[in-house]
Amino acid sequence: MPDVYVVQGGTPAQMAYDAISKVFQEDPADLSVLLKVNTGFKGPAASGLCTHPEVVRGLIRYFKERNTKKIYVGDSSIVGVDSVEALKSAGIWDVCREEGVECLNLDESGMREQEIPDPIMVSRLKMSNLPFEVDRVISVPVIKTHMYAGVTLSIKNMKGCLFQKDKTRLHRINQAPPDIHKGKCLDYGIVDLTKVCYPNYVVIDGVVAMEGFGPSGGTPVELGLVLASDDALSADLTAIQLMGMAVDAVPHLNLVREHRGLDPADIHVYPADYLKWARRFQLASEHDLHLNYPNPRVVDRGACSACHAAMVQFFRYHHQEYENGPEATLVFGGDATAEDCLGSRVVLVGNCTAKLRGEGRAFCKGCPPVPSQIARTIDAGTTLDD
Repeated sequence: MPDVYVVQGGTPAQMAYDAISKVFQEDPADLSVLLKVNTGFKGPAASGLCTHPEVVRGLIRYFKERNTKKIYVGDSSIVGVDSVEALKSAGIWDVCREEGVECLNLDESGMREQEIPDPIMVSRLKMSNLPFEVDRVISVPVIKTHMYAGVTLSIKNMKGCLFQKDKTRLHRINQAPPDIHKGKCLDYGIVDLTKVCYPNYVVIDGVVAMEGFGPSGGTPVELGLVLASDDALSADLTAIQLMGMAVDAVPHLNLVREHRGLDPADIHVYPADYLKWARRFQLASEHDLHLNYPNPRVVDRGACSACHAAMVQFFRYHHQEYENGPEATLVFGGDATAEDCLGSRVVLVGNCTAKLRGEGRAFCKGCPPVPSQIARTIDAGTTLDD
């Protein structure tokens, strides 16, 4: 019977300390521990974009006080983002330096290939070494909505353990999912990931969360709580209810639940009235680039989260420049075809679209491209080489 504890009130560090103390019942003196944070994107601390640095501090202090053999803190950011710079901008790097623990880009630990038992979508994945070398992995995500996965919580957070560009593989699986009514390729791919990379413990940061166009372009939400469990799926199912969602609202969690045989009725959440802290999050699906920003027109064909994040940032900072201008079409994603490139002003965005170059289409290179370069390519109407 999995237990989930929700802690509300107090400083972020104290809430995290209290939360982990309720679920970690081992003596860590002979254990090495990885705090796998969520710093997939570079942005300001305590903004809902990345794990709150003070939550990390509370966990470090818990393990330091118990003489844990070795404490690591780390993540590997999305393609195109410097992982160390993301850890620094999130405030986590400085917290680790102040507390005297090692903070690192997980990719720097080297790579191993993991065979997936009974694979659904992928037979093997390239993973960073460290999560498999430590004794215990603790997933420490921030609560966020996600434009592809619905939410990104403790299970989705483990995608940061994938090595370098293998992070994009689950977004670019060129085969039909077993049952499209149950989930997309990404959802089934996450199930494959859990078979080889499932955390031992979870502490979910709900101090400042993110709603709307997550995981990078959403709006901060001050939820003011932390939850913890020794079962990631149980923690995630509890977290989505705190986000105002039904327990069966997220496809990848439903598929993981089916794979692991968990009945939500068996989850014990403390306190029992934890839903008094719930609020309805605006979902990423309720925001649509087509509706919010009708020009330039967007054609998304299987783009990964890195390219999609670049596109969201482009519209955030440049949309007003094109509201009343000539119509243009931005095409991105590895599954785009010539049929998607209709119109007189077509811009191919990202290296995955290079195969469609020619016939008057402009091309904005990058993996991912930066928003200012997308704008410059639209304005020039042709490929820029610099």
